Amino acid sequence: MAKRAIGTTISINGVLVGGLTNIKPPEKSADTIEVTTLDSASGYRDYIQGFKEGGEVELTGFYDTSYTGQTNIDTAHESGTTDTYIINFPTNLGGTFTFTGIVTKLAGPGEANTDDPLGFSATIKVLGKPVLAFTASGGLTALVLTGTGGTLLPAFNAALRAYTFSGVSASSITITPTAASHTIKLFADGVYVQDIVSGAASAAIALTLNTGKLLTLIAYEAGKGPIVYNIMAMKTS
Repeated sequence: MAKRAIGTTISINGVLVGGLTNIKPPEKSADTIEVTTLDSASGYRDYIQGFKEGGEVELTGFYDTSYTGQTNIDTAHESGTTDTYIINFPTNLGGTFTFTGIVTKLAGPGEANTDDPLGFSATIKVLGKPVLAFTASGGLTALVLTGTGGTLLPAFNAALRAYTFSGVSASSITITPTAASHTIKLFADGVYVQDIVSGAASAAIALTLNTGKLLTLIAYEAGKGPIVYNIMAMKTS
């Protein structure tokens, strides 16, 4: 049965890119290598598959700077960084497309005229293999943050994906996620920080007084869809 596209989203380093009206997913292709020999009985050329190509992802929608993800794509284009993107399909379908990529084209705000709102569009070149998965990873089994005065709220629960860590008086904190057989990537305000080994503490993450820092963990098992956790950390004294 056909499924509606409403509810499909894309994120950059765990940060939602909102305001979109169209998401064109990776279009995988492959080169061919001719292996025809002089004794080919069929009289037709023979080929084998060559290098594969992940293609490009195209985004279009409405320009809106209230969506941090749009701003982060602009930043990625300017800096030329390689970032992690996740396309989440609607809940009635499930599944994710996860890939790393670089922004090769950006128009936002787009053409200005009297009949239409300002537009936003971007093209992301897929690097390596885009992973399509319909089975979710197991996710974290424990999450600990350290920093004088800080309290994780709510208390960690495997089913919860959003937390706060406030009341910190220290100038920096660390985060220790646990998830067996997972790759765990840490981002701060949408910028890649490091891969974290399960059960090990991250490098120190600096905090600024009364300024929130969004920490994002993307955890996934090989061949399975990622699970994203967001923690808003803040130093208040």
